[in-house]
Amino acid sequence: MREKTLAQIIPLSLFATWSIAHADEHAYNYFSPGSLDNTLDLYLPDTLVPGTPTVLFIHGGGWYSGDKNDMLPLLTPLVEAGYAAVSCNYTLSTTTVPSYPQAVHDVKAVVQWIRTDADGHGLSPTIAVCGPSAGGHLTEMLATTSGVEIFEPLGDFDGGYRIQAGVPFFGLCDFVMQVDLGGDDTGPFMAFLGGPLKGNEATYIEASPITWIDADDTPMSLAHGTYDATHHIEQARVMHMALEALGVFCHLDEYDGDHSFSSYDWTDQDGTVLHGYEAATTMLQEQIPVLLAAGRSADVDQNGTVATDDLLAVLAGWGACPDLPVDCPADIDGDGEVAVEDLLMVIASW
Repeated sequence: MREKTLAQIIPLSLFATWSIAHADEHAYNYFSPGSLDNTLDLYLPDTLVPGTPTVLFIHGGGWYSGDKNDMLPLLTPLVEAGYAAVSCNYTLSTTTVPSYPQAVHDVKAVVQWIRTDADGHGLSPTIAVCGPSAGGHLTEMLATTSGVEIFEPLGDFDGGYRIQAGVPFFGLCDFVMQVDLGGDDTGPFMAFLGGPLKGNEATYIEASPITWIDADDTPMSLAHGTYDATHHIEQARVMHMALEALGVFCHLDEYDGDHSFSSYDWTDQDGTVLHGYEAATTMLQEQIPVLLAAGRSADVDQNGTVATDDLLAVLAGWGACPDLPVDCPADIDGDGEVAVEDLLMVIASW
């Protein structure tokens, strides 16, 4: 497993009620020592086709408020499109007890739950993660900290903690930068991180996704409003530039809006401009396959080595790729078909 330690990193500090038609919902507890809210809901479509990625939703709320049910307007259309969706709660901060790093431990534990405890539901270990605001920050932490032991107290397991796609909406990558830019979100920062920046610089740096980036990180699609007064637009721009400089695929979607879904716009593949939650759910359905394709390599099973199992995976997937939303990881070159070229890419990377 790839390992990262803080000492090896150079800091880069520069609700609505919604129903799901024809879906099967289950409530569970996941295992995360120290968690104050280790609950999640699993939503399954009528038919879950093997190979369809699992989508994990992480709610926002400044790390001190919010609930997994807040994500229903986003996850509903994806479940109806055939995805399995997990929406989780995590430990929230109070005025006296910070929730960092417990909140990070919790969402890591949800990844473990999907890959170990939920296999009886047919969930794919290919995981795309989405979250707004604080949920966007936690999405970026999952995308950048695979192998960071301080965030993974549960230890190793089959499949590991690495996610395959991250879609943070108006998230945050650098707490120090946000304070330096004069952001008005310092109250939640102090509650989450245990105090103001002065005197807690190491914690603010450690809790920032930008601190941990490297060339093995997860592809991401960032959506951020240019008028966001809570998390400055530079939070997305800096992460975008830093990942691209490392060769990690990152799409930046700047929109003329604020820190909310109500001002979000997305132009779909047909050229139609959509608004609000409809825009966000359409963006997810269009961008998740793009991110998954961007992260493909000859290591088809994503276990860290190119070996016989990857060769066998290509042979097993031979032919045209299935229709979306089913993923096709053996299509390494992304041409819609598993063929000789993909086989040669595995052999060349052996």
